[in-house]
Amino acid sequence: MGKKILIIDDDYNIVKKTKEELLKAGYTVLVAYNAKEGIKKIKEEAPDCILLDLVLPDESGFKVAQDIRSLPEFKDTPIIATSLKHEEVDKHIAAKSGITVYIEKPIDYQRLLFDIKDVLGK
Repeated sequence: MGKKILIIDDDYNIVKKTKEELLKAGYTVLVAYNAKEGIKKIKEEAPDCILLDLVLPDESGFKVAQDIRSLPEFKDTPIIATSLKHEEVDKHIAAKSGITVYIEKPIDYQRLLFDIKDVLGK
């Protein structure tokens, strides 16, 4: 069984495509469509890496990242943010929020897979 990746994103099409790419690469994939469901799955499933959309229907992805970092057992879990936000200030806020890697949408899946391997130390 591959490392567990949790996708937290409210865009069904992006989730579907990302999940397909991650499954092909040998990862176990978990999905949450909002922040509340994402935090619940993190606590239940303890994923090895989290893909986090910064614009969610119920909470800012920046806030979700801070909430994840406040949980002692997940303070070092890699968080890869995916976002339509392309401003430098957003990348700065992401870094301050505890986000490990910032990827702009549309997602370059080759880069995403490289970044996942990198943050997981493989």
